[in-house]
Amino acid sequence: MINNDCVYCGESTLFGSGRFVNRIPVDDGYGCAACSGMPCDYCEEQIPVDEDVSGPGDVGFYHEDCLTKFNQDA
Repeated sequence: MINNDCVYCGESTLFGSGRFVNRIPVDDGYGCAACSGMPCDYCEEQIPVDEDVSGPGDVGFYHEDCLTKFNQDA
């Protein structure tokens, strides 16, 4: 039986939980969108799957605010 709790944070991904629509299947169940993203290459905090990310060319993935900071540092 597949576990409907997020394999990363343990929060429910069942219908009505607020995490059902963007849940992502993983080996042992599901991951919620907030946990299943990728780390920001500037601040290293998680970028949720449902948040827009951008990066200039192949430089990486950044929160929108962190991309501005990255460009100012460059």
